[in-house]
Amino acid sequence: MEEIYRLVKKTGHDLSKLADLSSYLDDATYKDVKDELGEYSVFIRYSLDAYEHFLPSFIGFGEGKFNYSSTMTNHAWMMKMRNLLSSLIEPTATEFTGFVKMDFDNIFDDEKRLREFAIKVGIVKS
Repeated sequence: MEEIYRLVKKTGHDLSKLADLSSYLDDATYKDVKDELGEYSVFIRYSLDAYEHFLPSFIGFGEGKFNYSSTMTNHAWMMKMRNLLSSLIEPTATEFTGFVKMDFDNIFDDEKRLREFAIKVGIVKS
């Protein structure tokens, strides 16, 4: 897991690079991600980054890096992206969803393993 974490971290939030590393689903799905979303960074999930890329301050409407009218306010584009993201989420949902059992020993063990992982990959210092 440490090696995978380091590889993913090196992509710098670049969706094309993340798609290139991905192998859980078929290659066509990741190609679609690159073709449709590769020019975007995951940073645009933050409101300030999104505003500056789609509706930048102090310059004319439509002069942002991305065309707001053909993306964020275009229903067909939004539905296409929603379907694309669903094709990524649905096949993996059972691995990343579920109920947390209130077994405190298990919860503490999991937290301990996460802390050890964070130390191994350099997120936190011991």
